[in-house]
Amino acid sequence: MTTTYDPHHPLYLDEADVRGELTRVYDLCHGCRLCFKFCTSFPTLFDFVDRFDDQDAGRLTPAEQDQVVDECFQCKLCYINCPYIPELHEWALDFPRLMLRADAMRHANGHQPTKQKIANQAMARTDVLGKVGSMAAPIANKAIEAPEGSFVRKAMAKTTGVSATRLLPPYAKQRFSTWFKKHTAKLAAKRQGR
Repeated sequence: MTTTYDPHHPLYLDEADVRGELTRVYDLCHGCRLCFKFCTSFPTLFDFVDRFDDQDAGRLTPAEQDQVVDECFQCKLCYINCPYIPELHEWALDFPRLMLRADAMRHANGHQPTKQKIANQAMARTDVLGKVGSMAAPIANKAIEAPEGSFVRKAMAKTTGVSATRLLPPYAKQRFSTWFKKHTAKLAAKRQGR
């Protein structure tokens, strides 16, 4: 088990090493419980570990460890409030970066479901997503503005992983860069007296 957050380290993507580090950190977090209120990762972790009489985080299955990883949304509130971060304590605990490491390990070792891989690939291409969304703004906005419990929002949640209750920004028909060029050209023309 290696406490490393350097993606170039030879053990960064090693599954056994990552699982060992997850166990170490989960055990420390379970003992501290300072972060119970920040995101669903912590209540889930505590519920999993509390099932065992000995409260040993080492008894969690890889699927249970992964569920905790999946529920972290990188708000980093736990890091800000953690008394055991690398700069302050020898335990060198950095929960958000460990979650990123675990996610990278699962991706590198092919442990992500196909749906999640596709959704991650699509969401990572923000320029393409923006262009398509802008071209289809009226349709995209109808889907985005659909009520929370509607079929459309549930289908979006199933395919993209974005919660059906999440408030999403609408798409504009025109990209900001295009709008800005047009408006700065008009403003420049006015200033030059054209």
